Amino acid sequence: MLSITTSTYDYWGQVLFSEDPDSELKKNMRRVSRKATLDGGCSITDQGFSHSDRTLTIRKTGISREDANTLWYLFQTYSLVQVSILDGCYLAAIEDVDIVEGNLRMKILIKYKL
Repeated sequence: MLSITTSTYDYWGQVLFSEDPDSELKKNMRRVSRKATLDGGCSITDQGFSHSDRTLTIRKTGISREDANTLWYLFQTYSLVQVSILDGCYLAAIEDVDIVEGNLRMKILIKYKL
């Protein structure tokens, strides 16, 4: 299940649905960099993991017209929303929304974990 809501009260500001299995909710990378050194080796710097590097790619086939309209409203109206998924709640921005013939594709950029 996936919940997208506004941070402040808005009667039209909530949507709850089950995403498709091909959605990417746990894709991320560590903050790692590698630099070549003069001796032919390298230096690796690992600054760890951060939720703010996460991008959620959500897909839903057969989304209801009501949910599609609510998502479009949230996308147009709010710069930040609250997203709740199985592993936590996050403050995030909806980067893009594509709704074609009842099929949803959406990208959400995580700002931080609530």
